[in-house]
Amino acid sequence: MFGLCGPATADVGVRVLLGVTDKEPAKWDGSATVDRGRITKTDPWRFSKEDEILSDSSWKASTAPVMNRTAAEAKSVVDNGVILWLTGEDENSTVQIKTAQGDFNVRLGEIPYGKFEHVLDGRVAIDRIPPSWQVTSSPDEQDYPVAAIAPNGDIWLAYLEFRHNPEHNKLRAPLTTAPKDFSAYTAAPGGDQVLLKRFSQNRWEEPIAITAPGGDLYRPAVAVDGSGRPWVFWSANENGDFDLWARPVANGAPGKTVRISKAPGSDVFPAAATDAKGRVWVAWQGWRQGKAAIFAATQQGDGFSSSAAVSNSSADEWNPAIAADSTGRVTVAWDSYRNGSFDVYARTATGPGHWGPEVPVAATARYEAYPSIAYDPQGRLWIAYEEGPEGWGKDFGAYRSSGASVYFARAVRLVGLDSSGRLIRPADPGAALEGVPDVREDSPARQADTTGWETPDDQRYTRREPNAHPMPPPEPRNTLPRLTVDASGRIWLAYRSPHATLWNPIGTVWSEYLASFDGTSWTGPVYLLRSDNVLDNRPALLSRRAGDLMVIESSDYRREVQLLTKRGWDTSQMRTTGIADPYNNDLFASVIALPPAAQPIAGRDIGPPPPPAVVPPGDAASVAKLRAYRVDAAGSELKLVRGEFHRHSEISYDGALDGTLLDQWRYILDAAALDWVGCCDHDNGGAREYTWWTTQKLTDMFYTPGRFAPMFSYERSVAYPEGHRNVVFAQRGVRPLPRLPITAENYTGHAPDTQMFYAYLKQFGGLVAAHTSGTDMGTDWRDNDPDSEPVVEIYQGMRQNYEMPDAPRANNAQDSIGGWRPKGFINLAFEKGYRFGFEASSDHVSTHMSYSVVLVAGDTRDAILDGLRKRHVYAATDNILADVRSGPHLMGESFSSSEPPELRVKLSGTAPFARVHIVKDNKYVYTTEPGARDVAFRWRDNAPETGKTSYYYVRGEQQDGELVWASPFWITYTGK
Repeated sequence: MFGLCGPATADVGVRVLLGVTDKEPAKWDGSATVDRGRITKTDPWRFSKEDEILSDSSWKASTAPVMNRTAAEAKSVVDNGVILWLTGEDENSTVQIKTAQGDFNVRLGEIPYGKFEHVLDGRVAIDRIPPSWQVTSSPDEQDYPVAAIAPNGDIWLAYLEFRHNPEHNKLRAPLTTAPKDFSAYTAAPGGDQVLLKRFSQNRWEEPIAITAPGGDLYRPAVAVDGSGRPWVFWSANENGDFDLWARPVANGAPGKTVRISKAPGSDVFPAAATDAKGRVWVAWQGWRQGKAAIFAATQQGDGFSSSAAVSNSSADEWNPAIAADSTGRVTVAWDSYRNGSFDVYARTATGPGHWGPEVPVAATARYEAYPSIAYDPQGRLWIAYEEGPEGWGKDFGAYRSSGASVYFARAVRLVGLDSSGRLIRPADPGAALEGVPDVREDSPARQADTTGWETPDDQRYTRREPNAHPMPPPEPRNTLPRLTVDASGRIWLAYRSPHATLWNPIGTVWSEYLASFDGTSWTGPVYLLRSDNVLDNRPALLSRRAGDLMVIESSDYRREVQLLTKRGWDTSQMRTTGIADPYNNDLFASVIALPPAAQPIAGRDIGPPPPPAVVPPGDAASVAKLRAYRVDAAGSELKLVRGEFHRHSEISYDGALDGTLLDQWRYILDAAALDWVGCCDHDNGGAREYTWWTTQKLTDMFYTPGRFAPMFSYERSVAYPEGHRNVVFAQRGVRPLPRLPITAENYTGHAPDTQMFYAYLKQFGGLVAAHTSGTDMGTDWRDNDPDSEPVVEIYQGMRQNYEMPDAPRANNAQDSIGGWRPKGFINLAFEKGYRFGFEASSDHVSTHMSYSVVLVAGDTRDAILDGLRKRHVYAATDNILADVRSGPHLMGESFSSSEPPELRVKLSGTAPFARVHIVKDNKYVYTTEPGARDVAFRWRDNAPETGKTSYYYVRGEQQDGELVWASPFWITYTGK
């Protein structure tokens, strides 16, 4: 094996899951011995507050209710257990275990990798896991590991290190009094640095600094050239533009830094490989004029060639992977949105500048993305990728299910491509991959067991129970495959899974699992211990000899909820504020050995790649119509920009079904084709500095002035009666604001926390919108600041409409998703004199059915903030055009008139309008039933009251149920 050394040297781990069938908590105190070899250490598995390791071979532990977001949800008793690390063992070694529930033995040969052994009438499950050693350890964050093997067998590991501001815990701690100045919440973090470590002569050496500390950097790549020099690549933000850089290391010293990309637009996600002549190639995603393409460059001595386009389409191309064979071929694979869904393509070069045609490797109507590729000794290219349903990112929510949400279901697929361009299908890995996530780690469910999720159920929403959220069904969620092939031809396939289901207040626990194919059969799934982290966590896979694998991964320890419970946290608390953050990313290496493949990989020839399935463009015409529309406003030309500012991802504590943070951007830019957005999450991930920094970084990375304007945004969640609100800033660097104590529901004054929040927004020029106001996340409208809170989320795709009782899709006492709080209806806020423009957004899970359309002078962040602040915005559940004016005034404006108020209404729908209402002061004052897509009319108020300010707004209802709300006018009729 690799012969790694670590603080607790071991050759294999025996994981003992105690109480897997317990229905009530039970004591499982115990100890272990082994007859051949020795136990070097015992680690906890899902320990609770009172559990503890007593020695290297004994423990105190009891099963307990599964950790969940609230005590009410913590119903099922879940196993805990221990991991026994052994050295000097062999297949005949027997582990003897004594527990308070009974004693048992297991022989190591009875638990080969990928198999559970059950004892004590099924109450205990035992399996084998690879040893794992810590590579880095510091209070900072080491993340994004990539690695390459040098010709002499040394391993070069590159990674990104983020350094915290020394006060980062204080800056997220709850407050007892409101600050007079909020400048502390713009304190800069320590920033990023790219580091490189070498594993040589059985030890990890000290890191080499590739960049200076304090940068704004993103994912690195590494490859070793024929002379043994590692080349490290990374993206660096300079003046708002991420460019790609490279630097070699020779004789332990960094060389000259080389700039790879120079064109405007972000150049990110590098992937690197070395060809048969020892030249390093790098491929990456580059954004040019608002569209992403795949580029590549080739090493030329101490520098690199000019970039060359690898992809060839006008759509966005994502996530490059690269591999080289022994004959000189270099292949780049990526996923593309050119056919109206994400598809996997590959292109092979026989030398610099000699590219063959693009090959559609996986190009059905399903979601096919995130390829990982490797060549086998026979020169066949193997491509692993993740597959999701058709209709990815299309209509899904409480009132539509014809599409699939971002993280609906996922399966890992594997296909080969031979040198003649024909596809090869090996035995399905699905029999060795985790199935539907289960609270039981030993669940026998496998990916291949579940089918039918590949096509959305367009009637699913009709079966939603009252008060129930529109959640995706239980399906496999295996994602982000990582692939390598060793010298014998054995395939090694790693992937992410939320199995076994476990929650932590920093989010769902995802882990890495491993499967391997020896040419005829699969082994797996094999759990990798120190891989618990966010969903988008991509380890490095390396094989130096046949049958051996090293996996280098980052872990933030989130499976160890005990790190919080021992500090006083319990399930009644929704966030960890007030407790110093015990979680941070460190790097670990797992190693595993299996017999070399005995024969070349067997597979079925399935012919040349079929032509791609082109998904009809759907809403392309309606999007184009909105983008082309212009509004003449007092001599200035305004345009319509579609967006929203309420989305969630893996970094929300309740983001288990939302998918990766990067997939939110893929949805936003491609499936939804938005012009602006505010993304994402509760306090950008519980106000933890690292997730806040990552979110802010991506918001800058995808900014294309004039084409796409992402805002700096987060959800600030305070329970009823104060309310959840979504925050928008035009500038980077403002941290989420901690909380003051919440007021009681029967309190009649202003909420101190909300008033503090408004002051914070004023200082930094931000604004906010309340969401789901008629639920337990809502408010009784005890507070409003017209400058800081000019808009409200009237509709939410995950839930309902909060306009007024009995409105279309409105919640009610019998069906209110998220709780019933009737004091939160927006018409009651209007009765208090508040003035809001209307916006619609998605929240969790929902996609493609909630839009905030803003009238702006340009596609800049400041212009969007200005349009929202002026209430020049309307809400819609589809790509509906709304242009409602009163004289020279635009929707959302307040003014006085000596003439009776008159509205000019123009709507252009995606289906015929069944009804169009005008609402005045909470009453329907006019209704028409046009039965047409295009509606234009004037309406005059023939009964205005002199001296009174009335609000007027328009709601359009299409025959297919889609809705549009134009923001109100507040008109004071002065009379003649």
